[in-house]
Amino acid sequence: MTYTGRIRVYLIVVAMLPPLLVMSVIYFHSVRQVEASDRQHAVQNLQKYQIFLRTFESELNDNLEALFDSESLGRARLLLQSGREDKVVLTPKQFGFDFMEIIDTAYRVVATHHRPGLLGESIRPAQLSEGFGNTGSTHTVEYDVGGPHAAVTLVRPIDPGLLLYTGRYLDTQYQLRLAGLLDAEINIVIEPKVTDIHQQMEPGTLYDVEGEYHAVLTKPSPPGFITVATFATGVEKPIFISLLSVTGLVAALSVSFAIGLGMFITNRVKREIDNLVMASVGIAAGDFTTPVMAYEEGEFSLLAESFNDMKTKLKSTQKKLATSEKIAAWQMVGRKLAHEIKNPLTPIVIGVDDLRRSYLEQLPQFDQTLDQTTTTIKSEVSRMTKLLEHFAEFARMSEPVIRVVPADDFVNEVTLLYRREVESNRLAVFNSIQPKDVRLDPDAFKQVLVNLIKNGLETADGTKVTVTLNDDKSDLVITVEDTGPGFTHEKLQNSFEPYISHKTGGAGLGLVICHRIVHDHGGTMELYNRPEGGGGVRITLPQ
Repeated sequence: MTYTGRIRVYLIVVAMLPPLLVMSVIYFHSVRQVEASDRQHAVQNLQKYQIFLRTFESELNDNLEALFDSESLGRARLLLQSGREDKVVLTPKQFGFDFMEIIDTAYRVVATHHRPGLLGESIRPAQLSEGFGNTGSTHTVEYDVGGPHAAVTLVRPIDPGLLLYTGRYLDTQYQLRLAGLLDAEINIVIEPKVTDIHQQMEPGTLYDVEGEYHAVLTKPSPPGFITVATFATGVEKPIFISLLSVTGLVAALSVSFAIGLGMFITNRVKREIDNLVMASVGIAAGDFTTPVMAYEEGEFSLLAESFNDMKTKLKSTQKKLATSEKIAAWQMVGRKLAHEIKNPLTPIVIGVDDLRRSYLEQLPQFDQTLDQTTTTIKSEVSRMTKLLEHFAEFARMSEPVIRVVPADDFVNEVTLLYRREVESNRLAVFNSIQPKDVRLDPDAFKQVLVNLIKNGLETADGTKVTVTLNDDKSDLVITVEDTGPGFTHEKLQNSFEPYISHKTGGAGLGLVICHRIVHDHGGTMELYNRPEGGGGVRITLPQ
């Protein structure tokens, strides 16, 4: 990942971390607050039930007082006193009750409203378990043709020996009224459908059952039914969700702004950095003329000015260094050339002296001496001529003209030059990158391959040479290996010094010229000996 890419990632992380932490704190705090609020809400509503129950029972007592003062109950009492029970008509609905019976001292029903099956039957209201004179209201189960009903019942003496037994069913309307008041789901469960969980709950106590708050509101003794309230949860959850949503929206906007600002800043920084990188690439390619211009004032402007100063000084240094290198190279070449020219002059001088002496002394072997001397002089002059031709070739070398060419084009030209060696299996060429294109000067590199193949074939009789072209990431790798005796230690140590040759009549400039061509391509050239015997040359060219 690039440096600007890492900066962008860091900015995104820094921008997102605080909002995420805030949202996490809000979320977990909200969860606890919602739970606490739900419980507090349930407790408060549970307290409301006691107020509701007192109000409900007070309402029933008021209705009972109104019933006692009514003409219908007075008429029923007179009919009972006169022994005309069959004429008694009770009207509980008029006073808000669902059922009504009149009971004598033997707990026998002598009059009823809508349960004729109870006439003559003995029933004892729960309120009378300890004596006939006790009165009040209680919760119990009452039956009619519709089955069992949870009910609130009341008992009141109306005459000596007679009791009024009345009440109201805890019906659906009652449950809806209670549910609306307590903000809870109300269920009235009649035995034997009461579950063990609710059976074990204490009335008026809040219980957590599978994430919901339950409470038993009514649990008569003896039990006949229970009233269970399931309180609503998450009442304030929408508030916290709204808060979390707003926080998330603000966080998203801030993160987006931070990312946009980060992209804007890093793009400007990247532009400046790319500008310097391109300038560095230009310097690496030898361009010291194009100035570096900063897009912004400030540090990058100062850096661009420093870079331009560095380029100017580097260009001056490079010129001085190049001049020094040229002087040193030509001094070395001059010394080597003088040494190589001096070597053939010695036998020429000796031969001329012998020839002059033989002529002056009229020696009988003068003809033989003349022939030997002229042969020697011709051979040494020929060697000097070849030496000067190599020197002239080295001096004439120009900058390569690099272009994109198919890899096998210049290889095929070299192969045609050594067609006989290929046919006799002394030369093998392997091109593993075809049909890929490569960047080089084909004429110059044809000369490189010709020199290297020629050197390899001439190392010894019957030597075989192998040329291989391979890819190594973004580089072109050319190896030329032979099965000859390999390179001497001196040659490996001084690989590309001129006039170091171990071939008869060799000038020692072949590898120097090859190295110069490779160097001008921006590549490297390495000599080595193969473990199995023979020498090798590895050339690496950037593509």
